[in-house]
Amino acid sequence: MNRPPFRARGKGVAILYAAETNNLIKSYGKTRGVTGVNLAVRDGEIFGFIGPDGAGKTTTIRLLLGLLKPTSGEAKLFNRKVPPGGGRLYRRVGYVPAEVQFYPEMTGRDMLEYARGFYHSIDDQWVEELVDRLNLDPDRKFKAYSHGNRKKLGLIQALLHKPRLIFLDEPGSGLDPLIRQEMFKIFEEMNQKGATIFFSTHEIEEIERVCHRVAMINNGSIIHQCPVDELPGREIRVLEIKLAGREASSEALSRIGTAEKFSSRSGYYRIISRLPVNQLTKELSRFDLEYLKVTDPSLEEIFFSFYQSGAGGGQPFDA
Repeated sequence: MNRPPFRARGKGVAILYAAETNNLIKSYGKTRGVTGVNLAVRDGEIFGFIGPDGAGKTTTIRLLLGLLKPTSGEAKLFNRKVPPGGGRLYRRVGYVPAEVQFYPEMTGRDMLEYARGFYHSIDDQWVEELVDRLNLDPDRKFKAYSHGNRKKLGLIQALLHKPRLIFLDEPGSGLDPLIRQEMFKIFEEMNQKGATIFFSTHEIEEIERVCHRVAMINNGSIIHQCPVDELPGREIRVLEIKLAGREASSEALSRIGTAEKFSSRSGYYRIISRLPVNQLTKELSRFDLEYLKVTDPSLEEIFFSFYQSGAGGGQPFDA
């Protein structure tokens, strides 16, 4: 795990929060957006924000940016209440939405030149470094870009002024694995220089790699916050096995975890296990295995684990 250490700014002083919400509520008529969201993102940390589709992640980010007006409660950046539209706070903030949209007839270079005009000074060498590291062709028109290249342009536009606080909504979507790896290297380097990073994602691997803390949101409410090392469900392992010999008994499989037989693939089972590694390998050694695959739990399994433990109360997802 390459997660960078968290370093709070200053010594002997109260921790400055880069982003805060206090009882934040956003309703759309009878439809709930977010309900009583309370967050405090420390200056200098990488903060992960996870939840299923429609949980309220994007709404929370837009409220923090001043792009939406709260029904009640408040949002703060750098200890200041966020005005409508963000105001001058935008000079210290970068934002990458889940879906990047710019003027279709403009080239990537035109868009970056346009973005430069919003800031007092820009480090040209830094911009070129971002273009090179993210492997973007800046001379193509935006309408000709793939989803991945549009996301690259959005990332460069958000980072070109070296923001102190960066909001990222599903930043890795559409990017190939090598570019995603480079993107997270850039985030880690910026964080080491003092930038605070707030990002939502469906990828637990991304959270575990770079985040210091994480908040879980569902049905518009924060259901859990913790250091990433204490994320519920991290002990879960998802196994896919194929037996070489005869089928195993339910009793034998239950010693590993909750097993489900694949109806279309003879001899294959999917097992959710909470066993420690040493015990898991011991139990697996009792079987004549032809195939074994072990993966991390999905976001859904993390949430199900949390609710199953009784910590969340109620059902994990809307029906």
